[in-house]
Amino acid sequence: MRIFWLGHSCFHILPEDGPSVLTDPFDEAVGYRLPQVEADIVTVSHNHHDHNNVAAVKGKPAVVRGPGQHSVLGVDFKGIETYHDEAHGKLRGSNTIFCFQLDKIRFCHLGDLGHSLSEKEVSAIGSVDMLFIPVGGVYTIDSDGAHEVENQLSPRITLPMHYHTKALTFYLDRVDGFIKDRDYEGPRESLQLKKEDLQRLSKKIILLEYPRTKKAVSG
Repeated sequence: MRIFWLGHSCFHILPEDGPSVLTDPFDEAVGYRLPQVEADIVTVSHNHHDHNNVAAVKGKPAVVRGPGQHSVLGVDFKGIETYHDEAHGKLRGSNTIFCFQLDKIRFCHLGDLGHSLSEKEVSAIGSVDMLFIPVGGVYTIDSDGAHEVENQLSPRITLPMHYHTKALTFYLDRVDGFIKDRDYEGPRESLQLKKEDLQRLSKKIILLEYPRTKKAVSG
């Protein structure tokens, strides 16, 4: 499979076998330019403009929202209700973590998680091969909070998201605090891997580049 980071919390996952998945598409007020991208399934962690721009996705994707079990095009999604802040959603509302499997690789996308996880939430998430985690603070967990959540989940591979870049139009912390003194690779244009690559990359942080062209996300 190949995985591209399209900016912010939006990843395009293209498996060898099964439907393609796009996470949290944004509108261009955030500063990133969403390319002409087509996906079979779109996940939306919460209904904010920088995460719910489903209309920009080409084709007629199935949309997965909210907590609970969702079976879409042969893929089972588990939505776990969490919060966008440390006040049980009183400041910024709810957030849905999505767990799913493609090419026998277990994914967990944390959306705009704003707090550390409870034992119940960790148990509901279960085993994680690849973790998409916000690290930019301000509206989500910051680098320290991300380290704590990463330790709670023990993923094989961690992909940071939702942090400041030159393209972003509002303030977040940069990724530097999260990767300081850590073993990481990148930034790469994309991540290409198979199930058997997970052992080699175990406990690795991988940075992906924001693509500039349609070609970069076409596979």
